[in-house]
Amino acid sequence: MSTASSSSKSFPQVRSDCVVSSPAAVPFRVPATFSGTVTPTTPRSAAAQSSSNLHSLHNPRRPMFIGIGGGRGAGKEYTCRYIIEKVRQRGHSELADRVVHLHLDDFHRELTSEEQTQLDEGKQQINVDHPESYDFELLHRVLAQLSQGESAEVPTWDRDTRKRTGWQTTESGPRVVLVEGTLVLFVKDVRRFLDIQVFLDVDSDTRLGRQVRATLGGPGETDLRRFLDNYLYVAKPSFEEFIWPTKRWADVIIPKGDSNDVAIELIAQRLIDLGQD
Repeated sequence: MSTASSSSKSFPQVRSDCVVSSPAAVPFRVPATFSGTVTPTTPRSAAAQSSSNLHSLHNPRRPMFIGIGGGRGAGKEYTCRYIIEKVRQRGHSELADRVVHLHLDDFHRELTSEEQTQLDEGKQQINVDHPESYDFELLHRVLAQLSQGESAEVPTWDRDTRKRTGWQTTESGPRVVLVEGTLVLFVKDVRRFLDIQVFLDVDSDTRLGRQVRATLGGPGETDLRRFLDNYLYVAKPSFEEFIWPTKRWADVIIPKGDSNDVAIELIAQRLIDLGQD
């Protein structure tokens, strides 16, 4: 469907750990170590899932890990907060206080000085949804520490400046770890920690509308055309190539995402059941 006229369009070069010389917003080739969609691992069977959960219950130091993926604007962060709120509303405040909520966005890798200069000068764009934009090794270390009942140092990320603004220490001995982000289910070594893998299935129009409202309603002025160009040539291709395929790994697919009260209630009840065992 591409034509000579479309391929000759001049778009800013996209930077996501590697320079892409074509107008395409995302690289079509991803290192195999990051490519969760082509790993030989198959989706877990119900028996394997049950075994994983039993391991969590019989190891008092190991928390239950729940990964929540989906596209930007699907409501992943809100879903996590809503789950915790539901647990607290049902009279299990102690359990709710022992839930650690991790944001994958906080694990973006920091830009080099050269990349930051190119970004500031408008010579490059940053594709925040490319797998190579994340420090999955750091996330793996954090999950490993939490799985042993230890506290962990977690970075905080400023999306506007593309920089880490500091570090926070989680509480030790969590009962539940909620980790959410667009590519939470992308890497096999991360999926191995997860007892429940969730994908929020929200239609693209709803997600786009939410992103427009959040972006244009935030601090500073954002040009609508620039935002939509980024969506069409960066965010949408990234979703289709990297995020959407991770749906195959989900144990639970939630239609309507954070608007699905029934599904969120069920997950909250699962956490309460865990706390009572």
